[in-house]
Amino acid sequence: MIKLNSKGFAMGPSPYQTTNTPIYQRDLGPGVLGESLRNGVIILNEKLDPKFHNEVKGHEEVHVAQMKSGELDYDDNYVYWRGETIPKHSARALSGDPKKLGYEAQAYQLSGTKYKDTKYNV
Repeated sequence: MIKLNSKGFAMGPSPYQTTNTPIYQRDLGPGVLGESLRNGVIILNEKLDPKFHNEVKGHEEVHVAQMKSGELDYDDNYVYWRGETIPKHSARALSGDPKKLGYEAQAYQLSGTKYKDTKYNV
């Protein structure tokens, strides 16, 4: 919003919500709803019903924020969460279980999504 004043104009808060997080859709395989990349890109499973896109996007945005803050990171072999190193291809990491993975617990809590919710049917 632009307001005129005695010195010209002043910029106020935008009335539009904006985000610069790129979101793409790809086949992520069975049971995978979304994925967050280190560069801030979010990928949603192309088989996910569009009515669930905002929910899953919200969950993945938590992971993007975790990576931006330095709490979460990963490479080809490991996931790093608050100083803990978790083998990326271990049963624990692949489970996505919020009881076993703090970064998932936080994402489920903050996004309001539920672990293994059958409504997504992907």
